[in-house]
Amino acid sequence: MRIPRQARVDYCPARESGGDLKTAQIIFRIFAEAGEEIYLVGGRVRDLLLGKETGDLDFATSAMPEATADIMRENGIRPIPIGMEFGTVSAVLHEGGRPVELQVTTFRRHESYAKGSRRPSVLFGGTLEEDLARRDFTVNAIAMDSGGRIMDPLGGLDDLRGRLIRTPLDPMVTLEEDPLRMLRAYRFACSLGFALDPTLEEAVHKLHAEILGISRERWKMEMDAIMSSEDAISTAGTLQALRLSGLLGDMIPELTGMFHMDRLPQGPAHRDDIWNHTLEVVSHTGKADLNLRWAALLHDLGKPAKRTVDEEGTPHFFGHEAEGASLAGEVCERFRFSRRDRNTVVFLVENHMRPLMYQPEWGDGAVRRLQSEAGENLELLLDLAAADAAAHAEPFSADGARRLELLRQRLASLRYANGERLLPRELGKRLLADAGDGGGAAVGIILRNLEEAVHRGELPAMAASQYYQAYLRTHPELRNPGN
Repeated sequence: MRIPRQARVDYCPARESGGDLKTAQIIFRIFAEAGEEIYLVGGRVRDLLLGKETGDLDFATSAMPEATADIMRENGIRPIPIGMEFGTVSAVLHEGGRPVELQVTTFRRHESYAKGSRRPSVLFGGTLEEDLARRDFTVNAIAMDSGGRIMDPLGGLDDLRGRLIRTPLDPMVTLEEDPLRMLRAYRFACSLGFALDPTLEEAVHKLHAEILGISRERWKMEMDAIMSSEDAISTAGTLQALRLSGLLGDMIPELTGMFHMDRLPQGPAHRDDIWNHTLEVVSHTGKADLNLRWAALLHDLGKPAKRTVDEEGTPHFFGHEAEGASLAGEVCERFRFSRRDRNTVVFLVENHMRPLMYQPEWGDGAVRRLQSEAGENLELLLDLAAADAAAHAEPFSADGARRLELLRQRLASLRYANGERLLPRELGKRLLADAGDGGGAAVGIILRNLEEAVHRGELPAMAASQYYQAYLRTHPELRNPGN
């Protein structure tokens, strides 16, 4: 990672992609004309320095919230006043054919949250340096002015180079101001691939129970960011770190039954104890789907309560799926899942074993019943079962993968036989647009070849058009009329 060492980076907002560049320059200009200080801050600066794609614009200013809103109005920008009492004025500008969201926040001397509240207590005023010192981590406490000059009084550049999550002040002070920062530290470590500073980690171990005073909606926001990482292995590693910190057990006490069974065998089908098996299942969920990842974390939640040992010393977990579904529902309620997402996670936990029990002897009615009961969650259920199978010991892992492949083929055959649509209508239009004039015949061949691949179970039915287009790029033989 190459982070500039100088106090200025070669940066001009007008050189960025999309409309963000013009928007940033507009904001810099109108606040300067009003005689106010303003700086680009937070994740935008961090990601710019890391060379990563980034999102919205965050600014810190000397202007009080009412003055910020006035400056926007006077320059034809409609302020969104939600959050003004906490110092933030938002707006949406349309540049380059897309909306650019921005937030302008008054310099803060102090910010803290009362227990269970989503609303901070804020003291405005002061300087940029004071504002940066009250932020969560040094990598988010770097500011940039309109000319690209970097203000880094707290060593954030060095921490970017060192891939380190560190607090601007004593970590006990920073975390006590807002205990959610404990969870945010692991979220940033997960998304950036950084490590926690040892003093920060030690402070989390001391203060972890303070997370119970944070609103559940704020828990879910941070946990969802961890669970939706593109790298499932990073998600699994972060969950283990959260366990060791004490935070995971505080938020999801239902998991502590697994923790108490460390190193207890699960029988010949498993390589690991329940918790380590769970982490491996999470690591095999290649699709960054939130409900899939949450179900992977919770899928064996019922095992500790259902563990029995037979006369030969072999452990069993009869009925753990139903027990786990009940506990998963409680977890989803605590984290304020939407009803739809809660139902999806509970269904996946309760049924995660069904696809792995498939036998070719199943009648069409049994296969259709699984398909019907799963509904829109069928692919997620199959993905969860595949991750579960991959985390088993051999030969059970290979046997599970074989059963799932046969089940996918059987499901595709039933769709094919019933004349159900296998590919989205939009796919043909996209392929025609790519082919241009005279491409109709070739597109027809491609669609038939894709349908055959679905029929063989090599591709899922009715996935997004982009999925099949990406598959075609790696399987050019499907464009061959002789295929």
